[in-house]
Amino acid sequence: MITTLHFPKEECPLPIKKQVLALMKKEWPQAFVGRDEQSVWNETPEINSTSLVLLIDDLVFSHVSVPWKHILHEGKTYKVFGFSEVLTHPSYRNQGYGLSIVKEATTFIERIHADIGMFTCDPKLVHFYRQCGWAHLEKACLVGGSREVPLRSDSFELSVMMKFFSKKAQENQRDYVEADVFLELGEGKLW
Repeated sequence: MITTLHFPKEECPLPIKKQVLALMKKEWPQAFVGRDEQSVWNETPEINSTSLVLLIDDLVFSHVSVPWKHILHEGKTYKVFGFSEVLTHPSYRNQGYGLSIVKEATTFIERIHADIGMFTCDPKLVHFYRQCGWAHLEKACLVGGSREVPLRSDSFELSVMMKFFSKKAQENQRDYVEADVFLELGEGKLW
């Protein structure tokens, strides 16, 4: 039986957390170099992540973390959500499960009154996220890290995906089209 769970990331049940970390370690081994699993799992408290997990019985086969924070852009404050740790177990890929969890995460963001959703992805995944209603902003750059030590999406040749949910965001989306958007997520962090 397929089940979808939502929970604050810090409240993730240990058996699920272990499975997600194992999948992450296979998918992104470089994230674990010189770091323990707990430091990879933890995010700064200001990020407020929710995990969405698809399970078959007790097996995690798809996961997405949905962090959020307020940002200031062009003199306006926005409640911004993103995606991170989007992955599907290799045995369950190309069966629609990744698409299903991303669509559910998009609906989750919309229901909790987000202004904007934004994140980065590998350019080969742009089509995948477009299927879920996200737009590729080719000339925008997300800047994570900190003001002192910025981490720019364009320096990694990542694509920027956005979705404008609120009326305020839709009215001001031109402010994002060719902009550097500062997320200030903490050193070494980028959605």
